[in-house]
Amino acid sequence: MPLTLPSSIRPAAPSPLASRLDSLLPALADARVLLVDDDPGMIQVLGRLLSGYSQLRFATDGAQALAIARSWQPELVLLDAEMPGIDGFEVCRQLKADPLLAEVPVIFVTQHTDARVEAAVFELGAADFVAKPVAGPALRARVAMQLRLHRTAQRLLRLARRDALTGVAERAQFNDELDLECRRARRSGQPLALLLAGLEGLTAYRERHGQGAADNALRHVANLAQHALQRPGDLVARHGDEVFALLLPDTNAAGAAALAARLLQALNGEDALTLAIGIGLLASEGDPAAAAEAALAAARAAGAGRVYVCAATADGHEPPLAT
Repeated sequence: MPLTLPSSIRPAAPSPLASRLDSLLPALADARVLLVDDDPGMIQVLGRLLSGYSQLRFATDGAQALAIARSWQPELVLLDAEMPGIDGFEVCRQLKADPLLAEVPVIFVTQHTDARVEAAVFELGAADFVAKPVAGPALRARVAMQLRLHRTAQRLLRLARRDALTGVAERAQFNDELDLECRRARRSGQPLALLLAGLEGLTAYRERHGQGAADNALRHVANLAQHALQRPGDLVARHGDEVFALLLPDTNAAGAAALAARLLQALNGEDALTLAIGIGLLASEGDPAAAAEAALAAARAAGAGRVYVCAATADGHEPPLAT
């Protein structure tokens, strides 16, 4: 006999912790989700069920799935277990062995209901297991939960490595993420920009108003930088005493320059405090950090409120140019 819920039952109110975590997370609709199944009809079904996500890609075999995952860096993979050639189990093994993809949650979608198969996928590192035929509401809930957990874990890791004064990421965290994002960008061929924003006039400001006011000014600039970023993969860090770094994956020179302009406008008129901004662009095997530092030095030499851009090269960097 089917179970009928009384109409008076309502979802439980979220806990204070859940509400706090929700406030730290952006909407999930922009998440990158990879659908893998050798049945095109199943791909269509999954695509319709997850049509609320704006970035869906699909693969119909294991080799194609691995190629897309390595170049596109999905945030979640829905993976069929039984496929010709490289099956889902081997795909999962290779994803978990890749340092750039090991933390991406994998949900197996399979006709198998054997408990041994279910145990095997969890031993491989899968995050969840869904049996076919797929129920739409349950699948959407599981996908949203895994994406939320994934983004929450990333956010909490960043929160654990904060600069004590400004609350943004510390330099060591920035160095780790810069290395990771450079490897991702080189593998995928996507652009990457690094923006260094130096606060100018802080010494004179400190002499007039005191150390406490100078500390507040640094916190204010850090807050402006945080609000200027719009994607979960972007990062603001304390790069030096008066310099902040903004790490911008999948961002070209025009996008970085537009963000720099917003920062300059936001700080305009703040009691003689201004920014000089250098933008470093990743190219082949070059170092975007060295390029950004050269661009920042050029911006400071040209005067407060200036923005310079510099592209990294294999043997150094190009001369900085004003935007």
